[in-house]
Amino acid sequence: MNRKIIIKMEDLNMEIYFFLKEVGADMPIEWDYDAIGRIRDTVIDAFKKMGIILEIDERPESSIGKRWVEG
Repeated sequence: MNRKIIIKMEDLNMEIYFFLKEVGADMPIEWDYDAIGRIRDTVIDAFKKMGIILEIDERPESSIGKRWVEG
């Protein structure tokens, strides 16, 4: 049986960003939107291999939500 998880794109991007920041041990690394997108695609694929469909709600992000990536 496959399961489905629906998550907002903005929420997933923020979780990936915080994970990368934590792994970077607070080094001053600026993760850009392209890097986060590559990791997002890998996360979606990993869930798929575990039999879980990760559906991304791609409604337009608010200007506040994009600020964490764009500065």
